[in-house]
Amino acid sequence: MHTAMQTTEFRDLLIAALPHLRAYARSLTGSADQADDLVQDTALRLLGAQEQYRQGTNFRAWAIAALRNRFIDIRRRARFHGGSIEDIDTSLFSQQASQETVVYFEQTAREFWRLSPAHREIITMIGINGMSYEQVAKVLGCPIGTVRSRLARARAELQSAIDGKDVAQSRAGKRARDVSRAA
Repeated sequence: MHTAMQTTEFRDLLIAALPHLRAYARSLTGSADQADDLVQDTALRLLGAQEQYRQGTNFRAWAIAALRNRFIDIRRRARFHGGSIEDIDTSLFSQQASQETVVYFEQTAREFWRLSPAHREIITMIGINGMSYEQVAKVLGCPIGTVRSRLARARAELQSAIDGKDVAQSRAGKRARDVSRAA
């Protein structure tokens, strides 16, 4: 049987462990209210089972293990006994809208296949196959600068097509701006 001194020591250890138990319970439950309920339930169970605690062992680890086991027990029971409507995680029933991503991908693929064969080739080699500029320059038999400029033109053409701009109009507008700046 525990003496009054041992009971006091046990309670002191429990009180010192409460902040750690609360933090761990919140990480398990995701809810401050549920975490506080779990900590309170676990603390009461620990007080009732203090004769099972062996002095010299890590109290905090023992208490956290008890809290985790209690959490698992509660979750198992909730699975079989329904629970409250407030306990339902509504995020399980919702899904991020992916329509925009799918439409953008399909549009990008469609515009990619409308590119000239040379532009498709350079984007495929570098963007899809992950080849370096040096590797592409060797394969195409041209300088690295040519590879970079071809890739820049191919990317610009693809981006313009995705944005709904006509590349020919973009280039004509750019030339007109360049001519007006030069004058």
